[in-house]
Amino acid sequence: MSAVPPSDARPFDLSHAGVPPADRLGAALSARRRECRVPALSAAVAHGGRVVWADAAGAARLGAGGEPAVPATTDTAFRIGSITKPLTAVAVLRLVVAGRLGLGDAVGRHLPDAPAPDATVAQLLTHTAGLPAEPPGPWWERGGAGTWDELVASGVAPVAEPGERFHYSNVGYAVLGRLVATVHGRDWDAVVRDEVTGPLGMDRTGRTPAGPAATGYAVHPHADAVLPEPVARYGAMGPAGEAWSTPGDLAVLGSWLVGAGAWAADDAVLPLAWRRRMTAPRVVVDEPGSPFTAAWGLGVSVHHPAAGRRTAGHGGSVPGFTATLRADPASTHVVAVCGSSTAGFGDAGFLTELLPPSPPAGPASPDAAAGDADLTGAWYWGPVPFVVSLVPGGRLELRAADGDGRRTVFAPAPGEPGAWVGVEGGYWWAERLRPVRSDGGSPVALDVGTFHLTRTPYDPGTEVPGGLDAAGWRPWAPA
Repeated sequence: MSAVPPSDARPFDLSHAGVPPADRLGAALSARRRECRVPALSAAVAHGGRVVWADAAGAARLGAGGEPAVPATTDTAFRIGSITKPLTAVAVLRLVVAGRLGLGDAVGRHLPDAPAPDATVAQLLTHTAGLPAEPPGPWWERGGAGTWDELVASGVAPVAEPGERFHYSNVGYAVLGRLVATVHGRDWDAVVRDEVTGPLGMDRTGRTPAGPAATGYAVHPHADAVLPEPVARYGAMGPAGEAWSTPGDLAVLGSWLVGAGAWAADDAVLPLAWRRRMTAPRVVVDEPGSPFTAAWGLGVSVHHPAAGRRTAGHGGSVPGFTATLRADPASTHVVAVCGSSTAGFGDAGFLTELLPPSPPAGPASPDAAAGDADLTGAWYWGPVPFVVSLVPGGRLELRAADGDGRRTVFAPAPGEPGAWVGVEGGYWWAERLRPVRSDGGSPVALDVGTFHLTRTPYDPGTEVPGGLDAAGWRPWAPA
């Protein structure tokens, strides 16, 4: 399966995908570029596993010395900074799936000269290895970085015990990139190209641009002036942030990550179960004075604002460039944006403009078996209303009707025909959901981790554990 070329994306019926009209998206892109004074801004939106819209605004290279400006197009590549990290993480997890590494392995077992050798592979992936954010020395993102041996000799030292706390670490991903290179016996970027971006059809993604590329600029905050930023070589730090890509390629990566469309059944790069492990929150990001709205999975960040959609993805910035990738597992909408300004484009509000509101539970998914549709609708846990819906991937979602209570997504339980197992969500994760059917085959109750849900509150026509008061429900008016 390969990426949909941006030139084929624009005619797609965006209303079918629940995406705002193309002219509105293009206008939002141009307005944001002007508002944030970004020389070039490019974006793409995907839904259901394919890119449905892509556009670019501004100049990939500003005119200078009498030369004309070069317009940005959807084929223009941008440096994506730390969005390189999920690519590195996938290469690591492929080794785990193949049995060549273990998530619980101390990295020093495979890489004896690694800083923090007692930290595990999982801790490095989740930024809990205790390593510093940056290596010793000058600003490597702008001035460049040296070899692995030079990084080790620099005296980089842990700032916390492994597993003690979350601390974002570029150094940790340099270690993971070295681990990939050591196990494979070739450079980490060659492994990523051959085993990750190549099979996914991300032909415009690599350690160096594969075609036309944007120039990155520092835009003066108080004057109409720009300064071209250097494109430094990152050496051993490359696995933390040296890749180039386009929003179209990144939208494919996001679609694959959340198993959208045909990607749900495509396990060629990494099984869907492992992609779900990547996007499962493992570590809370604790920012003093702020609520817990962000977490970290295996190589990706997970955002869940108090009033907003839950998304998985990554952001990236290096001098001259900023980028962001967010994917909504529930709706399969994905947005990717790349810009050519060190100061960025204020992505938090902009992403909302490019995506539709988070939809309520909708009609049955065409991916779900028709025989399971009779489980949908209202159910009651005692007197508390719940709703069952079919969601993409042939799964069931059981959620509190008020939207604020328990919610779990269930998948068919292996080896148990008719049963479901919780695969995403809170209280009922890993628990079984088993329909209780009448003689005619209709579901009259749900056994969910021993809890008894019925079509009406405490339906007396079912075997409610513990029985019901013989007099049944009776009138009562609260005082």
